Amino acid sequence: MKKLIVLFFGTALLFSTSAFSDVMVGFKVGNGELEGSNAQYVAGDTTYTSVTAKKDSMFGAIFAEASLGDTGLSAGVEYVPLDADITLDGNNSSTSANVEDYTTAYLLYMHDAGDANIYAKVGYSQADIGTINASENTTVNSQDTSLEGIMAGIGVQTQELANGMVGRFEVTFTEFDDISATTTSNGSASVKKTGDGELLTITFGLSKTF
Repeated sequence: MKKLIVLFFGTALLFSTSAFSDVMVGFKVGNGELEGSNAQYVAGDTTYTSVTAKKDSMFGAIFAEASLGDTGLSAGVEYVPLDADITLDGNNSSTSANVEDYTTAYLLYMHDAGDANIYAKVGYSQADIGTINASENTTVNSQDTSLEGIMAGIGVQTQELANGMVGRFEVTFTEFDDISATTTSNGSASVKKTGDGELLTITFGLSKTF
C-alpha cells in the first residue's frame, strides 16, 4: 500500500509540475476520537461478548498537495509522525500492538466561497501494525499487519495570511477495515479475534504554496 501511495502522489506531482500548477506544504494539529469494537468470540466453553470503547487523543500531521491544473482538484499525501498502541481484546489490555506510519493519500476539491474557500476530500488511509504483545500463556499464531480504511472530510481554508500562509479548519472521518489475530491459550484450540474501528478528527492547520 505504501508503494501505491508514493506512486499516486508522484504521478500527481508530475502532472501538476507539467501543468505549471502549485504545490502546497503544511501541518495540522488537533484532536482524534478513535472508537473500536471487538467482535464476539468463543474460547473453550466461554463466550466473550463484543466490547466497544472510545479514546480521545491530541495528534499532529504533515501534508503536501499538488494542484491538478485549473480543475480545483489537488492530490495530497498526509503523514502522522507519531505512533500508538491498540488492543484487539477488550478483556485483556495487555494484548496490544504498536501502530505507526499512519499515511493517507487523498484527492481534494476546493471551491472559492468569497471570504474563504471550502473543500471536500476523500482518500485511503494505511498504517503498519507491529507484532502483538500477547499476555502470559497466550501464543499469537497469525495477525494482520496493516490498518486500512476510507477517509472523507470537509474543511474551510482562509484567504492568504502573513508571509503567504493560509489557515485551515478541517473535520475528517475514517472507517477502518476489520483487523484480526488468531491465538491459542493454555493449550486450547485456536481462536480468531476480530476488531474494527472509526476515527473522527478535528484539526487546525497552516500551509504555504510554493
